[in-house]
Amino acid sequence: MSQQPESGAGSVSKVECVASVRGRGLAKVALYRHLAPVTLNALLRVLPLDSRVNVQPGMVCLFTEIRVGVEKPRTRFAKGDAAFLPSAGLLCIFLREATSDRPLNPLGNVEDGLPVLEGVRPGEVVSLSLAGSAKPPQAGAQK
Repeated sequence: MSQQPESGAGSVSKVECVASVRGRGLAKVALYRHLAPVTLNALLRVLPLDSRVNVQPGMVCLFTEIRVGVEKPRTRFAKGDAAFLPSAGLLCIFLREATSDRPLNPLGNVEDGLPVLEGVRPGEVVSLSLAGSAKPPQAGAQK
């Protein structure tokens, strides 16, 4: 048997990403291919992504230009879950248990740093990138 090359995360399904909020810190996000492979591949094609934040009760949403259909949809999510809302092109991270009126494609969860995302305000920019290519936030960057 030939061995498949391992991804940086040590898994073919798991994709590790970092969400960076300037001046606040980093959150480690694990995305899983088996949950919604078409959606995840579309997201990976647009990374790194800098997006303004839309804050809704119980969730933080990142605007994307991704257009995919509903894929293995769910309406119930736990705190820290990451999902994609196809009807609006939003990547959503749940800050508490929630039930959605619209179906979302499940993608994964926040493994570390959820408090960083809980403190995000509307209009702030969140940068999402693959874990190996994340740039640390520059403290006190001046022009």
